[in-house]
Amino acid sequence: MKIAIISKSDRNGGGASRVAEDLATWLNEAGHPTDHFIAFNFKKTLSFQQSLYGKGLTLKLSKKIHRVSNEFGFRELLPVEYWFNLSRIINNYDIIHFHDLYTSISPVTLALASQRKPTFFTIHDCSPFTGGCLYPMGCEKFTSYCHQCPQLPHGGWKNELRDRTKEIQAIKRWVAGQFNIRYIFPSHWMLKQAQQALKFKISPIVIPNGLDLRPFPAAKKVEAKINLGIPENRKAIAISAHVLHDPRKGVKYAITALQSVRDISPFVLVVGLCNDELKQALDGLEFKEMGYISEPKFLAQAYSAADIMLFCTLADNLPLTVLEAMAAYTPVVGFATGGVPEMIKTGHNGILVEPTNQEALNQALRQALLSTDLEAMGQQARRDVENHFSKATCIKQHLQTYQNFEPSLSGAVEESLIRG
Repeated sequence: MKIAIISKSDRNGGGASRVAEDLATWLNEAGHPTDHFIAFNFKKTLSFQQSLYGKGLTLKLSKKIHRVSNEFGFRELLPVEYWFNLSRIINNYDIIHFHDLYTSISPVTLALASQRKPTFFTIHDCSPFTGGCLYPMGCEKFTSYCHQCPQLPHGGWKNELRDRTKEIQAIKRWVAGQFNIRYIFPSHWMLKQAQQALKFKISPIVIPNGLDLRPFPAAKKVEAKINLGIPENRKAIAISAHVLHDPRKGVKYAITALQSVRDISPFVLVVGLCNDELKQALDGLEFKEMGYISEPKFLAQAYSAADIMLFCTLADNLPLTVLEAMAAYTPVVGFATGGVPEMIKTGHNGILVEPTNQEALNQALRQALLSTDLEAMGQQARRDVENHFSKATCIKQHLQTYQNFEPSLSGAVEESLIRG
């Protein structure tokens, strides 16, 4: 059984593409030949990665056509990646598995692929069932039909008057309802959101994100603090996001909570891209700016040095940051947003409060800092990752899903499972 994983970019292009690259890597390591097709690369490509758009003229044309159609409000409308490249190589694969499409891949490409091969689509944000936004952020229009999108003037659209969200969402509904595509959701929360907008021809399923635990060794928080120059006798709190000033990540709530516990004198680890405004907001707190960390072992060390991960996202699917903190024996304090409650249980491996409730967040952070159960919650967090979100579990669930979709593949997948 040969598998094609398709995503917007390599792992440096965002969490969704990172999940795609990890899955391709793990399948190859387990003996299941897998190629990873990417529209954009932000680092040196791996041996099994190829350009989704092909090479030379087809590469330039694909990018140009997507860019022009986006400017006219028809995001990812034309399936150029299928016409110019995928249609010619699709017969080399038994399974086609798409991940993030946003700005790079047409939903029509999924429909065309599904007519030739068993096709899967993992949903990492809301864009596959909205008119284009990654997260509606309180807007309910996607449940009936998208129109007059409130995010248009702020979402990177070239011309806010070109509101094609209704038409774009209609295409996505048509693809889900008419074609044999198995939709996969990392969280039950995201599945419930999608069911408000889509009717699926094939029943969707939930497969949580997995995490490779090899970069996360046994808990050595004191050693990690020493290596990073953090006082051993201080409670360290990590805040993390690729871009910390992204309003969706809710870092302003985290900083207000940190300021509320200044009397306890915590040390703050700032992981991600941090602008001057956020640095000023941290005034009065001792902090270490780590920047964006792409190297897994260094990221594991940073999270291991933290006694608490303060994670206040306002909209998220099943964020990898939470899994990474848990793997580093670090309990999470934050908002009960999206799929986060499917990983964190209050009093068990962290503390969650109602989203945007600043007072409750302040109290939860203080409670955690003063708790004698903090280390035990961190130990439990690690066990929960090992038991429910491991690399092995993720691979097994995907192979079983491939098998169950197409009976003719059962023998090949069963043999692969035995080999793995």
